[in-house]
Amino acid sequence: MTLDVGVHDLFVEMFEATNGQQLTVEWKTPGSSSFTVIPSSVLSTEAGVVRVTAPGTKYCEGSSDSAGDGLRLDAVNPNYTLVDLRPAGFNPKVAGLDFTDAGDLAVLTTGSVNSGGWDTSTPGQIFLLKNVQAADGPEDVTAVEIAGGLQNPMGIDVIGDKIYVSERYQLTELSDPDGDGFFDAKRKVASYPSGNNFHEFAFGLIHDDENFYVNLSVAIDNGGATTNPQPAANRGTTVKINRSTGEISYVAGGLRTPNGIAFGPENELFAMDNQGAWLPSSKLVHVEQDRFFNHFTNPAGPFDNKPVTQPAVWIPQNEIGNSPSTPILLENGPFAGQMMFGDVTYGGLQRAFLEKVDGEFQGAVFRHSAGFEVGVNRVIEGPDKSLYVGGTGEGGNWGEAGKLPYGLQKLVPNQNNTFDIVSMKVVEGGFEVTYTQPLSDETVANIDEAYRAQQWRYLPTSTYGGPKLDEEVLSVSDARVSEDRRTVTLSLDGLKQGRVVHLRSPQPFASATGEKLWSTEAWYTLNALPGYVSPADRGWYEAEEARLTGGAKVDWEHSGYSGSGFAGGMWNAGAAFEFTVDVDAAGTYPVNVRYANGPNPAPGAKDVNLYVNGQKIGPWEFPSTTDWKTWRTITRDMNLVEGANTITLKYDTGTKGNLNVDVLSIGTADICAPAEIEDGYRSLFDGTLASLDGWRMAGPGGFGRQDDCSIRGEGGMGLLWHRAAELNEYSLKLDWKLVADHNGGVFVGFPDPKNDPWIAVNQGYEIQIDATDAADRTTGAVYTFQGANPEAVAGALKPVGSWNAYEIVVKGQSIKIFLNGTLVNDFTSTDPARDLSQGFIGLQNHGAGEAVSYRNVRVMDIEEPDPLAVTATAEVRCLAKKASLTVRATNTDSVPVDVTLETAWGERTITGVQPGKTVFHTFTTRAASVPAGEATVSASGDGRTGEASAAYAAKACG
Repeated sequence: MTLDVGVHDLFVEMFEATNGQQLTVEWKTPGSSSFTVIPSSVLSTEAGVVRVTAPGTKYCEGSSDSAGDGLRLDAVNPNYTLVDLRPAGFNPKVAGLDFTDAGDLAVLTTGSVNSGGWDTSTPGQIFLLKNVQAADGPEDVTAVEIAGGLQNPMGIDVIGDKIYVSERYQLTELSDPDGDGFFDAKRKVASYPSGNNFHEFAFGLIHDDENFYVNLSVAIDNGGATTNPQPAANRGTTVKINRSTGEISYVAGGLRTPNGIAFGPENELFAMDNQGAWLPSSKLVHVEQDRFFNHFTNPAGPFDNKPVTQPAVWIPQNEIGNSPSTPILLENGPFAGQMMFGDVTYGGLQRAFLEKVDGEFQGAVFRHSAGFEVGVNRVIEGPDKSLYVGGTGEGGNWGEAGKLPYGLQKLVPNQNNTFDIVSMKVVEGGFEVTYTQPLSDETVANIDEAYRAQQWRYLPTSTYGGPKLDEEVLSVSDARVSEDRRTVTLSLDGLKQGRVVHLRSPQPFASATGEKLWSTEAWYTLNALPGYVSPADRGWYEAEEARLTGGAKVDWEHSGYSGSGFAGGMWNAGAAFEFTVDVDAAGTYPVNVRYANGPNPAPGAKDVNLYVNGQKIGPWEFPSTTDWKTWRTITRDMNLVEGANTITLKYDTGTKGNLNVDVLSIGTADICAPAEIEDGYRSLFDGTLASLDGWRMAGPGGFGRQDDCSIRGEGGMGLLWHRAAELNEYSLKLDWKLVADHNGGVFVGFPDPKNDPWIAVNQGYEIQIDATDAADRTTGAVYTFQGANPEAVAGALKPVGSWNAYEIVVKGQSIKIFLNGTLVNDFTSTDPARDLSQGFIGLQNHGAGEAVSYRNVRVMDIEEPDPLAVTATAEVRCLAKKASLTVRATNTDSVPVDVTLETAWGERTITGVQPGKTVFHTFTTRAASVPAGEATVSASGDGRTGEASAAYAAKACG
C-alpha cells in the first residue's frame, strides 16, 4: 500500500503459542531501495490504556467446540473449591496417597522415573502431612519425611502403625519400632518377578481381610513396544499377596500398564490399563479370578489361554484420556457409587458410571474436573469427604503439557449443584440419560434435535494402539423427557453391542435455572445391549476378531470379506487362528470356514492342523481357490461341549499353512438372506457373501460385507466392479449410506478395468456421493461434469447416518439420476472418449478413512417395447364436384389405444379404440381434385406407440 503524509491506523491480529514465532512489519520509505523494519519511533497507541490478555483457554470465534463441549475441560468443577496443599519447598511427585488413623495424609513419591529408560538418581519417599483436612492453603500444612530409600514405589497402604509400600520388585512393610517418627524398619513381605526393565512397576496397593492386591506392568522397549521376549515371567498381572504368609498368587492377566487398582461397586476389584500393544485405547477392567484382558506376551502369561474379557469401559484415546491412573469408588456426594480416576497426560479427573447388564459391568465415562497444577496420578476421598489429588510428570508422554511435574491439592465440596450428567443407562434400543437438574423449557422444546451420537469398535492387535473401526453416525429416532425433566430416554437407530457409543448434546443445552451443561459428552461401552442379537449369537465369528498368534495378523488386502477384514499372515509354522465359540448344548455341529487359498508359496491344496478345545484333531485340507481374491466355504462336523469352545487352525511343522480365513460359523453358512427386489430387476449384490462372487476389486483397499448385510469400503482409491457382462441401456438401483462427511461414488459406462480403477475415472462417469464439496462434486453430481439440482437434492436427501436410494437410468448417451425417487440430474454425454452405450458398473472406495456403505444393488435392462399394431386405409371420394379423403384405422393389437389420423387437410384423434375395432374420419378438401398422397395413423397406449400409413391415388371431381 502507499501511504500519504500523516497518521494512519494500523490494526494487526496475531496469535502465537509455544513455537517462538514473531510477526515483522516492514516498509520502504520514499527514496529507499529496500524494505526495513518500521521503527518504533513512528508507532504510537492510545495513552493511558493497558491492554492485557485474560488468563485461561482461548477459543476461536464461531467454533462449535469449547471446554467440556467437544474439548477437554479447562477449569475446576464448580461443585468444589480447589485448595493448594504444598508448603513452600515441598514438591512431591505423587505415587500414592493414604490417610492414617489420626487423620494425617501419607504422601508417597515416585522417585526417579523416566519413560525412556532407567533413572535411579532419586529414591522414593514418604511424607506425613498434618492438618490437611482443615487446611485452607499450603501455609496451614506441615510436611515431614517419615521414610525414604524406596525404589519407584507406586502404591501405599497404611494399616494401623504399619505402612505398606509396593516397590518396583517387592511389597515392603515399614515400621517405626523406636517411635522416633521415622519408619526405618523394613521387612520384605513378598517379591515380584523381575526382569530389570525400567517399565516393570508394581502399581497400586489395596487390601481386604486376607490379601493385598497389586498390578504388575510388563516390560517395554524405549518407544512403547512390548518387550519380546519378556525378561521376567508372569508380568502384566493382578496379584494377591497373603497378608499372613506373603505368598503370591495370580488373579488375572493380560494387562500392560495397569496404573492402579481399587475396590469398586459391589466391592469388586477394578484396574486401570493404558494404551499400547493389544490396547487400541486405555480401559477400566473388572478383575476376577482367571480373567484375561487381551495383552499377549512372549512367553505366554499364566492366563493367555483364557477367553478375552472385555473392558468395563473403554477410555477413548485423547478424547477423554491418555494415561489414566488409579480409580477410586466415590462414597459421598451426588455421584456416590461411581468411580473417579485421574490422568497423568490428558490431565484432570474423569468419572465412570457402571451398571450391570447380563451379569457384567459396563458403563459410561464423563469428564469431571480440570484446573489442577499437575497431571493426576492419584486421587483419594478423605475422611472429610474432600478429594485429595496428587500428580507427577516426566519426560516423553508421562506428564500433562504446560503443568508442573509435581503437585498436591484437594477439592473441597461446596454447596453447588453443577448442571451435569449423572448417569447414562442402557435400555432396549437406546439409553436413559439423567441430569443433576431439570432441563429448561427451551431445551425440552428442542429435545429431538439436542443430541448427536456415533458408535465404533476397537480391534486389539500386536501393534501399539489402534484406530476406531466401523465408525457410524447414529440417528436419534426418539427423545422422551421424564415428568421431572431430569431424565431423557433416547432411541438410537442402528445401535449395536460391542461398540463404544459417543453421545453429545452440544450447547446450548441448559437447566431450568439457565445454567449450561458442565460437560456435554459421554462415552458408553456397550458390551451388551438388551434385545440385541449379535452375529456371535447366531453362530457367526469373524476371523479378524479371533485370537491371532505366531505372526498371524488382521489383513484387508483382498476384497469380498465378511466384517472389517480377515485373518492372514499364516506364513510360518506356529501361526494360528483361534476362535472361541458358544453352543447351547453338547453335540456334533457343522462348522463352516470361509477361506482363500491362492497360489503362494505354491499352488494346490493346503492343510493346517485342527484343534478343538486344545485337543489336536489332525490335518484339515483346504482345496485351492486359484487366487487370493476368491473366497470359498468348507464344512466339517465337530464335537463341541456346552458353552464356550475353542477351535484353532494352526500351521504346524509338517502342514502347509498359508491360508487366509474370513469367518467361522456354526450351522449356517451365511447370516444374510437375499434381499427382495422389484419385478424385472436382477440382483448384483443381494446381501449374501455368495453374491459378491460376481464382483472384482481393481486397485487398493476393498469392501467388507457387514452384519446388516451391506458392504462398506475400506482404504483405496479402488473400484469394486461387477464383471458378469457389460450393460447397454439399463436402470441401476442401490442404497447407500454415509457415516460422516465421506466420499464415494457409483461408476457407470466404463470398459474392463482389469486392476486399474482409473480406467473407470477416465473412461466412465461417476455418480458422486459426498455431503460437501464443489457443486459438480457433491451428491447427485456427475463428477466434474455436471452438478445436481441443489433444490431437488436438498428436498430429497436424507441426513448422514441414514440410507439413501439411487436410481441411475442410462439410455443412449444420457444419464438420469434419481435420489430417493426425485430426479436430481439429467446429463447427456458429449465426450468422445466416453461411451455410455456399453460398459460395466462399479462402486468406489475413495481412500483411507472414507467409509461409505452400499446395499441391494440391482439392475434392469431397458428394452424397447414392441410397437402397437394398427392398420390404415385411405380413399378419395367426390361429393358435389369436391374431393374428400376418408381415412380408416383398425386396432389390431390386444389393448385399447388412442389413434390420431393425420392428413394434409388436418388431423383427428379418437380415444379408447378397442382391440379389433375400426374407426374413420372424412376430411373435406374443398378442392375439385387432389394429387396422390399418404395419410398417417399413430397410436398410443399401454406405454407403447405404433404407426401405420396409407397411400391414396390422385383424383379429379370436376
